[in-house]
Amino acid sequence: MKIELILEEKVLLLTSYIRLINTKNKITIKKDDIKFANVEFSSILNKDVTIRIIFKTFKRVYVFSLSDIIIKTNEIILLGTLNDPLGLYDQGYVNNFKLLSDKKEKIEWYELNEKQKYYYLRGSALLYGVRKDIDNSNSTIVIDFLNVKSDLDVYYEIGKSFFKSYGYFGTEFHSFRDCLANIHESIKKRKKIPIIKIKGYRNFKKNFEKNILFEDFYNEFKNNGFEVMNDE
Repeated sequence: MKIELILEEKVLLLTSYIRLINTKNKITIKKDDIKFANVEFSSILNKDVTIRIIFKTFKRVYVFSLSDIIIKTNEIILLGTLNDPLGLYDQGYVNNFKLLSDKKEKIEWYELNEKQKYYYLRGSALLYGVRKDIDNSNSTIVIDFLNVKSDLDVYYEIGKSFFKSYGYFGTEFHSFRDCLANIHESIKKRKKIPIIKIKGYRNFKKNFEKNILFEDFYNEFKNNGFEVMNDE
């Protein structure tokens, strides 16, 4: 991930992370995250600065009207107003991409809160899109439900089992179904459709038996040609 502060098409600051305080009038940038700073950086005072956030396939551009710069020992603070009339800026996405960058996807999923989990999955969708095939070539695909408690846990574990890079497989039932439909054609081309084994079925049933996800989960897999086995 890289974040550029631009004035008149010139990159004045390049950083790997930026934090916008909720009031939208203060940006903090840790000096350790700064990769490049132009000597003309101070010239941005009282001007509209373009903030461009880039991570592989994901890119967004915002305008920040700067009113003051505070330089501290460990960070730079920019005071002003973020011009975001459509409300597209979301710090959660930026935090998620930093998480991906720092951890290289080797995260402790069950240490995240629900909001962090959601941003991780949505971020994966933005980065990698909805894939048309899976890269798990095993004849049996094991999905680990030993620790799942929420819907997001289920979608994460499916993506983790189907893709080597923890790919996106939805954040709610309709997006899960879309992801499954998207891989349908590639799965049919295999000599044999993989068997899906549910590890931790007892825990899955305990936490989801009264959830619409429980029954529909099996039906959707079967409708797409998968045989599903439960492993206590």
